[in-house]
Parts: sequence; structure tokens; C-alpha cells
Amino acid sequence: MNTQANRLKKLIQANQVLANIESLVDLLPQLLRLAQDVTSAEASSIMLYNESKNVLEFAWAMNDVLGEKAMENLKTGFKLPMGQGIAGWVAENRQALNVIDAQNDERFSKAADEKTGFTTKCILCTPIIHQSKLLGVVQVLNSIDKECFGSEDEELLESFGHLAGVALVRSELLTQRLTQQKFKTQLEAAARIQKQFNPSQPDLEGENLIWGSSVPAQFVGGDLYDFIPNADGSWYIYVADVSGKGLPAALIMSALWTRIRAEALNERDPGAMLKAVNAGAYEFMNGEVFATMALLRYVPESGKCEYAMAGHPPPLLVSEGRADPIESTFGIPVGILAESEFELGEITLGKGQSLVIVSDGVDEARNAKGDFFGQERMEETLRYSAVPNSGQALLKAVAGWRGQTPPNDDTTVVEIFRA
Repeated sequence: MNTQANRLKKLIQANQVLANIESLVDLLPQLLRLAQDVTSAEASSIMLYNESKNVLEFAWAMNDVLGEKAMENLKTGFKLPMGQGIAGWVAENRQALNVIDAQNDERFSKAADEKTGFTTKCILCTPIIHQSKLLGVVQVLNSIDKECFGSEDEELLESFGHLAGVALVRSELLTQRLTQQKFKTQLEAAARIQKQFNPSQPDLEGENLIWGSSVPAQFVGGDLYDFIPNADGSWYIYVADVSGKGLPAALIMSALWTRIRAEALNERDPGAMLKAVNAGAYEFMNGEVFATMALLRYVPESGKCEYAMAGHPPPLLVSEGRADPIESTFGIPVGILAESEFELGEITLGKGQSLVIVSDGVDEARNAKGDFFGQERMEETLRYSAVPNSGQALLKAVAGWRGQTPPNDDTTVVEIFRA
């Protein structure tokens, strides 16, 4: 009676110990040590079920007779097909098995004994099952205080198997949670880095304004904008939209940013610059991804604005009560063909006018009903917003349209205002 009470006490202690272990690496040896203590066994092992390969794989083994060093061979590379050996039989049939004479049992596999030099006399093995899902098996070998394991040992090990199942699932969930937290931390770091690509607002004379904002649909995105000063006082201003979202688009975006910055040193007109950017971008896009782009060269003093388009929505010319798309120029998205030509256009901003450049995440923003914000609503918002700051009013309107609906695409708005 004292022995039974002591074993039950150990089972309760096992439950308390397992509840405090989070790492699978720490959990497995504790599982086996507790299993041996509960059943008074010489050795133990745990095999986890690999569902994709339909095999049992040795996860950990412990032997008080041979010591840990002799058991190392079992911890790596030892696999057992379902139905093979005592453990395979238990896993396949999902029921415990108490083998009194292992050496003369036809189900017993001697492979482990041959690897370790240990002689298995009797085996008690039970499946580890959680919510009808097979996780593995745990087995104890050779009873210390009697010839073989009894019915009490069977009950204790089966109870222990249930504890082990809960502990394994809990450990796996904690591992997944830590992985998710690590990934989230990495994404947040990537988002902070990507924000460094966004330029500072230039300090122009008077009330002249060049302003921009980009809101990714996820932590990071594929929209890009930049303001690049030239030696003659003009500015390269562009909005680019890389196909796709998330990390893949963000990686392409960073490479495209570098290429555009390099080509800007040559200070060519927007059509020639886009041609050079496209040739360089094709090297890492290979026609598999692409980017639409609106590139302008703006002179604040005169309001002159040369522009070229690469499959991008045309900017809108905004003044009090008006918001009209400028004439689009021909050009396919960059990265599709190794060589492309880009038509050059030109307008002049009058005093009190803005030029607003957006990515398609603006007019294609969806609300809870799945309706698009749309080109018409975008133009109406700009017509009735104050100039300047019409770009900020547009972003606010898009956010209000979405409400609590997560963004379906990156949203970028750039505004050029001539006072």
C-alpha cells in the first residue's frame, strides 16, 4: 500500500513538474526520468510520431544501467516503421502493451539492444495520445524491484502517457508562440528599417510643398516614394508600386530604391531615367515581378514638371474645386522587358495648384462591403479639400472608407504644391 501511495505521489509530482517545463529539449529527459521513477524501471525511451513519414523516431532514451553515453546512438537517426517492434505495434494499435518476455516475443525488435549492448527482458509501452491524435509512445524497460511489470505499473504508465501528451502539446504550442513572436519582432524591425527609405519633407522656399506618406497593408510593403534633389534646383519625385505585398515586395522595393538613387546621379529627363531604371530593374525582376511608376522632374521656381509613366495611374492636378488627371504618357511597368521606351510629358503647375500622385491602393481601397473607394470618389475628395494638404485629406478619407476593414493594399500619396 505504501508503495502504491508513493507511486501515486510521484505521478502527482510529475504532473506539477511537467506543467512548468516549456522547452521540448528540457521536457523529454524529464519525461523519461519521471516515467522510470513512477514504474521503477532500469531504462526508458520516448519515440515521437512523424506523421508525414508515418514512422516513429527516437526522441530521447535513458538507461541507468548503461549510462547516457551508451544511449547516444538511439537519440539520432533511429526510426521505427509503424507496426514494427513493440513500440510500432503500440503506436499502430493505439493500446498499451505489457511484454513479460521480450526476447521471445515475435513483435520485439532487437535493433536497439544491438546498438546499445543492453538486454531487454520486459517492456511496458503505452501510446501518447492527445485528443485522438497520436503523438508517440513511451516505454519503460526491465523492472527493478520485480521480475516484470504488473497491472499497477500499466495503470500508472497509461496515466503518465496522458500527462505526457498534454505536456508535449503544451510545449509545441509554446514553441509555435515563441516562433510567432520572434517573427513578429523581425517584421517590426523590418518595418522600422523600411521607414528609413521614406524621405524627409524638403524645406522649400515660401509655402511651396513636397509631401508624401505611405501606409503598408502589412508590416512592410511594396510601395515606394522619394524626393531627390538635383544640382540645378529641380527635384526628382516619384511613386512606385511593386507587384505583391509583404516581405517579397519589400525586398524588391529596397533594390528598386537603390537603382533609382544610382540613376538619379546622371540627372536625365524622366523618360531617359525610367529607361535606365527599367534596364537595371530587369536584372533582379526578370519579368517575374514588376513595378508601376510615376516619375517627375519638378522645378519649384517655375512650376515646370516633366514626367514619364510606367503603367502607373496618372497624377491629378488639383486646384480649388477641380481635380483632373493629367494626360497619361506611354510606358509599361518596369521589370517586364529588358528594354523599354518611356514617353515624356510636361505640365506647369500654376500658383495655388497641387499635383497629387497616388498608388492604386487609394482608389482600390475596400470597405466592409467590399466596395472600392474608386477614382470618382478620389477626385471628389480632392476637389473639396483645401490646397495644399489635399493629399492628407485624401489619406484620411480612404481610412474612413475602410473603417475597421484591414487594408487590402499599400496606400501611398504624394503632393506637390506651388505657392
